[in-house]
Amino acid sequence: MTRTDNNVSFSISSVCYLIYFLLKPFYLFDSGTLQLGDFFLLISFAFLVFERRNGIRNDDYIFEVFLVCVFIINFIYFFIYQGSEFLKSCLYYVFNLIVILCFRNFMYDRKWLNALGLVCKMNLLIQLVIFLTHKGGYWEGTYRYMGTYTDPNQMGFAVVSTLAILFLLKDKWKYLFVLVAAVLIVQTSSGGMLMTLCILVGLDALIILKRSMDKGGISYTLLFIIILGIGAVMLLIMLDIIHINWDHFRISDKLNSNDSVLQGFINDRALNVAQEHPEYFIFGYGEGFSFPRYGHSEELHSTWISLCYYYGILPFCILLAWIYSNVKHIKLEMVPVYCAIFLEAFTLANHRQASFWMIILLANVCCRDDSVNEYYNQSKIEEKKSA
Repeated sequence: MTRTDNNVSFSISSVCYLIYFLLKPFYLFDSGTLQLGDFFLLISFAFLVFERRNGIRNDDYIFEVFLVCVFIINFIYFFIYQGSEFLKSCLYYVFNLIVILCFRNFMYDRKWLNALGLVCKMNLLIQLVIFLTHKGGYWEGTYRYMGTYTDPNQMGFAVVSTLAILFLLKDKWKYLFVLVAAVLIVQTSSGGMLMTLCILVGLDALIILKRSMDKGGISYTLLFIIILGIGAVMLLIMLDIIHINWDHFRISDKLNSNDSVLQGFINDRALNVAQEHPEYFIFGYGEGFSFPRYGHSEELHSTWISLCYYYGILPFCILLAWIYSNVKHIKLEMVPVYCAIFLEAFTLANHRQASFWMIILLANVCCRDDSVNEYYNQSKIEEKKSA
C-alpha cells in the first residue's frame, strides 16, 4: 500500500468534495433542486478538471453508455409530451456522473479515505445531535422523523449508506455508529432500512464470529453468552421494557391487508403503472414522474424495478454491467455491505444520493483481494494508463 503526496490528498477539488458530502444532508431548498452542498460538488469537479490538465481518470465508459440511453429515452418522451421533468431527470444522472468521476479520482488516496470516514462519522453524529435537541423535522406532521432531509426514507437510506461506507473503510468505531444509526432509523419508522441494518450487522457479525472461532480466538461458551445477550435484549423488547412502537412501521397493516404480499409491495412502491403497462420494460417509460400518464402521477419509488421500467431492459443491463465491473472482486468480509445495499435496493435504491454510487465504487479499493488492493498516487495512475 503506497502513500500519496499531501498536495494530492488535500487538493482543493478533494476538499470541496468532502465539504459537499458533509453538507449533503442539509436540504435548504425544495427536494430535487440544487442544494448548498451541490455547489461544492460542481466546484470540486471544476477544480479537478483544472488540476488534472492531462485528463482526469475515467474508467466508467459503461456508465456513460447508460447515460446516453437515459438522454435518448427521456428526450424522446420530452418531445412527445413536452414535460420538462424528463429533462430534469437527465440532469440528475449528469450529477451522478460527476459524483462518479470525482470520487474515482479521489478514492485511491488512503489519507483522503480516512478523511471521508471522519466526514461520515460527523454526518451521523450531527443527525443524532439534531434529533436529541428536537431540531429535526417530521414527515407532514406525522410521527415519522426525517431530520434535515425532506423524506423519512431518504434519511433512512442516507444513514444506512453512510454506515455502510464506514464498514467498507473498516473503521474501528463502526459498531459504535451502528447504535447511532439504529436510533435514527427507528425514528424514521422505515421498515426497509431497519431490515437493511439488520442484514448488514447480522452477516458481518456471523463472519467475525466464524473467523474468530476458526482461529481459536473465541470459544463456544463465549458464543453462547453472546447469543444469550441478544436473546435477553429481544425479551426486553417483547416485554415492552425497551419500548419500540412497531405500529409506526406499519407491519400489521401490510400483513393484514386484503391484497397479496406482492400486490401490497406494488402498491407501496407505487409500481401500479408498471403492473398495468409492462410493455415499457422493453423500451422504457421515461423518468418524468411529475407528468401523469395513464392516471398515475405518483413517482415510482427508486428501486431496481423502477430503474428497469424507466429505461428498459437493455439500458438497465448496461447499468448492471457497470456495477458488476466494480464489485466483481469483493472479498468475503465485505459481502454483508453489498448484500444489504443491493437487497434493500428492491425497496429503495435512492439512486439520486451520492452514497449509493460511492459504495459501488469503493469496491475497487476496499474490497479487492490483497494482491490487488493498493492505493496509488497520481503518477502511478498515469504510468498504468500509459502502459
